[in-house]
Amino acid sequence: MITLYQFPSVWGLPNASPFCLKVETYLRMFKIPYEVKLVMNSSKAPKAKLPFIKINDELIADSELIIDYLVNRFGDPSSNDLNSEQKALAVLLDNTFSERLLWIMVYLRWQDENGWSHLRHSFFTKLPSLAKMIVPNMVRNKVKKALYLQGMGRHSYAEILHMGNKTLDAIAATLAEKKYFLGDKITRIDATAFSFLANIAWLPYEDALKKHLHTNKNLLIYCDRIWDTFYSEIPKPFNLVSTI
Repeated sequence: MITLYQFPSVWGLPNASPFCLKVETYLRMFKIPYEVKLVMNSSKAPKAKLPFIKINDELIADSELIIDYLVNRFGDPSSNDLNSEQKALAVLLDNTFSERLLWIMVYLRWQDENGWSHLRHSFFTKLPSLAKMIVPNMVRNKVKKALYLQGMGRHSYAEILHMGNKTLDAIAATLAEKKYFLGDKITRIDATAFSFLANIAWLPYEDALKKHLHTNKNLLIYCDRIWDTFYSEIPKPFNLVSTI
């Protein structure tokens, strides 16, 4: 049995960490048995981040490496019919979500004051009173430093939103009218795509990037399709299709 270590759920999402949601969605997509253990503090995790999995006393960290491990161990029949161009596109799309869109989302959650006001209340609400006075700002400062070193933190809000909207439009154009990103058959890239898009589409507060995503009807239908198929036991925070 695989044990998936991840953050607790907030905002009515299966997970507000795209990387945790990515791994769990992959496990569900390919019907790999697993159990979940919730972790509040990732500092003692391998590589000091979540998610990670444990299987046969072996620990594997990082969502990309976890899925690579699962593919090597259990196989991935969904990739059998993919040509080399589709496989390359999947890698490029994964990088777009995990490197480009990620940092835009981190900026809007942690550096922008609107996002931070909601995130602080939701993510740190269970801390003891004294810790609530210290930990949130300490973590935020660490994230903002990482944003600055990465480069996104040096941009203005308007510049970040421009980059985010452009990225979402490119993602929507890539999906087009297809059922999944590589065609009619679900593949591992859909676990990545859903995990990031769901974390924007179902934000519980007003957000400019969320508003722009909601102008792309195909992305909303896509998110609904994945949720209905693999997370039907969890009520959606709100109905996306009704907002189209």
